[in-house]
Formats: sequence, C-alpha cells, structure tokens
Amino acid sequence: MLSARGRLQAKECAKRFLNVKLAYVFASPFDGTMETASIIAEGKGGLLVKPEPGLCEVLTECQKPPGFWDTEQLKTKFHLVDIKYQPIYTKLGVHETLPEERYGHKSCIPRLRHVLPEILKNYEGDLLLVTHGALVAAIHLMWGSSFTYVGQATVSKVVQTEAGVHLELSGDSSHLSDRSNLRPIN
Repeated sequence: MLSARGRLQAKECAKRFLNVKLAYVFASPFDGTMETASIIAEGKGGLLVKPEPGLCEVLTECQKPPGFWDTEQLKTKFHLVDIKYQPIYTKLGVHETLPEERYGHKSCIPRLRHVLPEILKNYEGDLLLVTHGALVAAIHLMWGSSFTYVGQATVSKVVQTEAGVHLELSGDSSHLSDRSNLRPIN
C-alpha cells in the first residue's frame, strides 16, 4: 500500500485528472499502482480500473510468479476493479502468459510492444495507464525518442493522431506539492 506521501501524490494526481476526459483506466496489478489508479478513478465518478499484468514491473525485479493478486482478489481490496476485464497477460496456472524476461529494465519492451497495441485495438478514447518507471521509460522509447525514466507520480502524455503516435508530455510534476526526491533513475 502507498505511504502517506504516496497517498498525497495520488490525490494530487486525481485533482490533476479531475477535468480530464478519460474513457478507461488501466493499472499494473501491484498494490501501489492499483491504489493510485483507484484514487484517480474515484475522482472520475467511479470509473473502473482494469488491472493488466502486462503493465507490471520489469519481471526480473519480481519474484516468480510476480507477487500481485488476480482480478477477483484485487476486487476485495480495491472496490473499483473491473472484474469483467480480461487481462492480456496472466501470471498463474496453466494459462500463464507473462513472458520470460532477461535482466535489465529494457527487457520489458517486447511485453509492452504486445500489450499496448492490444489495449489500443480494444479500447477507444482517452486512456490512463498507471504503471512503473521502466515501463514508462519503455513507452518513451516506443513513442518518443529515448528510454527515459521519469519521477514517481509524474504524468507523461502520448497522443495518437492520423500522423501517428507521439509523446506530447514527459514526466510533468506540476501537480505535485512536493517535487523533491521523485526518484527518476538517471
């Protein structure tokens, strides 16, 4: 669960997104990202959060299988979980689909290159993805210019137009009251 500072940052993110039109919220199924996404979704009139294992932390940083709950279990902790959502990746059982990843933060790129187009293919409108540093850095590489780490609770914005997909905003922290020690990796 989030620390006191993490909860404050999540509330500040929620305030930032209060007047932003969002169609869907996706989050890594780890507690911190689910709690952050739930706080933001609560401010959006109870928009449901879709837990997607494909957005989880770099797998070399996790135990095997990764230590997050499945959707049904998450619903017991976070009431805005969308239990009808069918994740692109799973972590347990015969149908485990999370790929093996080599060491290093860039090892998540192939997984992200699969999960993001699947999400975009199946969900139209403005999407919010609540995920981890290496995955945000990989998104910057895919749709920006370089593998760029951003600080915790910051906002990056990717825009899809007829001309393609591009990074419009990277690591913006203007909504945070305390911008110290956001821990981007340099």
